[in-house]
Amino acid sequence: MKNTYNYKNVFNHPVTLYRIGDFSLPFGIGLARTIIAIVIFLIMLVFRDFFNALAFINGLQLVMYIGIPFFLSGYIMRDRKSGKKVHHELYDLCRYFFTIYIPKKKFANDEEVLYSNVKKVTFEDVKIKQNEEGAKHEIENTSKNRTPQFNVNKVG
Repeated sequence: MKNTYNYKNVFNHPVTLYRIGDFSLPFGIGLARTIIAIVIFLIMLVFRDFFNALAFINGLQLVMYIGIPFFLSGYIMRDRKSGKKVHHELYDLCRYFFTIYIPKKKFANDEEVLYSNVKKVTFEDVKIKQNEEGAKHEIENTSKNRTPQFNVNKVG
Protein backbone atom coordinates (compact mmCIF):
# COMPACT_ATOMS: atom_id res chain seq x y z
CA MET A 1 0.00 0.00 0.00
CA LYS A 2 1.27 3.49 -0.84
CA ASN A 3 1.75 6.06 1.88
CA THR A 4 0.86 9.65 1.08
CA TYR A 5 3.13 12.38 2.35
CA ASN A 6 1.80 15.70 3.60
CA TYR A 7 3.88 18.53 2.12
CA LYS A 8 2.18 21.26 4.17
CA ASN A 9 4.96 21.50 6.75
CA VAL A 10 7.63 21.54 4.05
CA PHE A 11 6.02 24.41 2.14
CA ASN A 12 5.20 26.38 5.29
CA HIS A 13 8.81 26.28 6.49
CA PRO A 14 10.17 29.85 6.34
CA VAL A 15 12.92 30.80 3.91
CA THR A 16 16.12 31.09 5.96
CA LEU A 17 19.35 32.81 4.95
CA TYR A 18 22.61 31.23 6.08
CA ARG A 19 24.84 33.16 3.73
CA ILE A 20 24.69 36.72 2.37
CA GLY A 21 27.04 37.11 -0.57
CA ASP A 22 30.48 35.86 0.48
CA PHE A 23 29.71 36.36 4.18
CA SER A 24 28.63 33.20 5.99
CA LEU A 25 26.35 33.65 9.01
CA PRO A 26 26.80 31.58 12.19
CA PHE A 27 22.99 31.21 12.45
CA GLY A 28 20.05 31.40 10.08
CA ILE A 29 17.95 34.53 9.61
CA GLY A 30 14.33 34.29 8.46
CA LEU A 31 13.86 36.25 5.23
CA ALA A 32 10.25 37.33 5.92
CA ARG A 33 11.05 38.56 9.42
CA THR A 34 14.11 40.43 8.13
CA ILE A 35 12.08 42.20 5.44
CA ILE A 36 9.37 43.16 7.95
CA ALA A 37 12.00 44.48 10.38
CA ILE A 38 13.60 46.56 7.60
CA VAL A 39 10.21 48.04 6.64
CA ILE A 40 9.50 48.90 10.30
CA PHE A 41 12.97 50.44 10.59
CA LEU A 42 12.34 52.59 7.49
CA ILE A 43 9.01 53.74 8.91
CA MET A 44 10.81 54.65 12.12
CA LEU A 45 13.32 56.67 10.10
CA VAL A 46 10.49 58.58 8.42
CA PHE A 47 9.13 59.51 11.86
CA ARG A 48 12.56 59.84 13.48
CA ASP A 49 11.75 63.15 15.22
CA PHE A 50 9.05 61.40 17.25
CA PHE A 51 11.28 58.43 18.12
CA ASN A 52 14.25 60.67 18.94
CA ALA A 53 12.01 62.61 21.37
CA LEU A 54 11.20 59.32 23.12
CA ALA A 55 14.91 58.45 23.47
CA PHE A 56 15.80 60.88 26.25
CA ILE A 57 18.54 58.68 27.77
CA ASN A 58 21.91 58.27 26.03
CA GLY A 59 22.14 54.93 24.27
CA LEU A 60 18.36 54.43 24.23
CA GLN A 61 18.23 55.39 20.53
CA LEU A 62 20.34 52.39 19.55
CA VAL A 63 18.23 50.05 21.65
CA MET A 64 15.03 51.57 20.27
CA TYR A 65 16.04 51.45 16.58
CA ILE A 66 17.16 47.82 16.90
CA GLY A 67 14.72 46.51 19.53
CA ILE A 68 11.41 47.84 18.17
CA PRO A 69 11.84 46.38 14.65
CA PHE A 70 13.12 43.07 16.08
CA PHE A 71 10.31 42.51 18.58
CA LEU A 72 7.54 43.97 16.39
CA SER A 73 8.55 41.82 13.41
CA GLY A 74 8.54 38.75 15.67
CA TYR A 75 5.04 39.61 16.88
CA ILE A 76 3.75 40.13 13.33
CA MET A 77 5.22 36.81 12.18
CA ARG A 78 3.76 34.93 15.15
CA ASP A 79 0.30 36.55 15.27
CA ARG A 80 -1.47 35.37 12.10
CA LYS A 81 -5.13 35.00 12.94
CA SER A 82 -6.23 33.91 9.47
CA GLY A 83 -3.34 31.47 8.97
CA LYS A 84 -2.19 33.21 5.78
CA LYS A 85 1.33 34.23 5.03
CA VAL A 86 2.15 37.86 5.77
CA HIS A 87 2.36 39.09 2.17
CA HIS A 88 -1.03 37.52 1.30
CA GLU A 89 -2.60 39.08 4.38
CA LEU A 90 -1.19 42.53 3.56
CA TYR A 91 -2.41 42.23 -0.04
CA ASP A 92 -5.92 41.32 1.13
CA LEU A 93 -5.90 44.17 3.65
CA CYS A 94 -4.88 46.72 0.99
CA ARG A 95 -7.45 45.37 -1.47
CA TYR A 96 -10.20 45.63 1.16
CA PHE A 97 -9.10 49.11 2.21
CA PHE A 98 -9.04 50.60 -1.30
CA THR A 99 -12.02 48.80 -2.86
CA ILE A 100 -14.52 48.55 0.02
CA TYR A 101 -13.57 50.73 3.02
CA ILE A 102 -12.67 54.00 1.27
CA PRO A 103 -15.62 53.92 -1.22
CA LYS A 104 -17.89 53.01 1.78
CA LYS A 105 -19.61 50.12 0.01
CA LYS A 106 -22.23 48.13 1.88
CA PHE A 107 -22.98 44.44 1.37
CA ALA A 108 -25.87 42.13 2.18
CA ASN A 109 -25.75 38.40 1.41
CA ASP A 110 -22.44 38.86 -0.43
CA GLU A 111 -23.95 41.36 -2.86
CA GLU A 112 -23.35 45.08 -2.92
CA VAL A 113 -26.31 47.15 -1.75
CA LEU A 114 -26.97 49.90 -4.27
CA TYR A 115 -28.50 53.23 -3.32
CA SER A 116 -27.76 52.70 0.35
CA ASN A 117 -26.87 56.37 0.78
CA VAL A 118 -30.14 57.64 -0.79
CA LYS A 119 -32.49 59.28 1.72
CA LYS A 120 -35.76 59.08 -0.22
CA VAL A 121 -36.93 56.83 -3.05
CA THR A 122 -40.02 57.88 -5.04
CA PHE A 123 -42.05 55.77 -7.45
CA GLU A 124 -44.43 56.70 -10.28
CA ASP A 125 -48.04 55.60 -10.05
CA VAL A 126 -48.86 52.50 -12.09
CA LYS A 127 -52.34 51.21 -12.98
CA ILE A 128 -52.76 47.49 -13.58
CA LYS A 129 -55.78 46.47 -15.64
CA GLN A 130 -56.94 42.89 -15.63
CA ASN A 131 -58.17 41.38 -18.87
CA GLU A 132 -61.54 39.68 -19.10
CA GLU A 133 -59.90 36.26 -19.00
CA GLY A 134 -58.36 37.00 -15.61
CA ALA A 135 -55.05 35.24 -16.36
CA LYS A 136 -53.14 37.92 -18.26
CA HIS A 137 -52.34 41.36 -16.92
CA GLU A 138 -51.81 44.51 -18.88
CA ILE A 139 -49.73 47.31 -17.38
CA GLU A 140 -50.77 50.87 -18.15
CA ASN A 141 -48.56 53.67 -16.93
CA THR A 142 -50.15 56.95 -15.85
CA SER A 143 -47.70 58.85 -18.03
CA LYS A 144 -48.21 58.20 -21.73
CA ASN A 145 -46.17 55.56 -23.59
CA ARG A 146 -43.57 55.03 -20.86
CA THR A 147 -42.47 51.90 -19.13
CA PRO A 148 -42.83 51.77 -15.35
CA GLN A 149 -39.68 52.89 -13.57
CA PHE A 150 -38.63 54.44 -10.33
CA ASN A 151 -36.76 57.68 -9.79
CA VAL A 152 -34.11 58.01 -7.13
CA ASN A 153 -33.81 61.48 -5.64
CA LYS A 154 -31.02 62.44 -3.30
CA VAL A 155 -32.11 64.59 -0.42
CA GLY A 156 -29.50 66.73 1.29
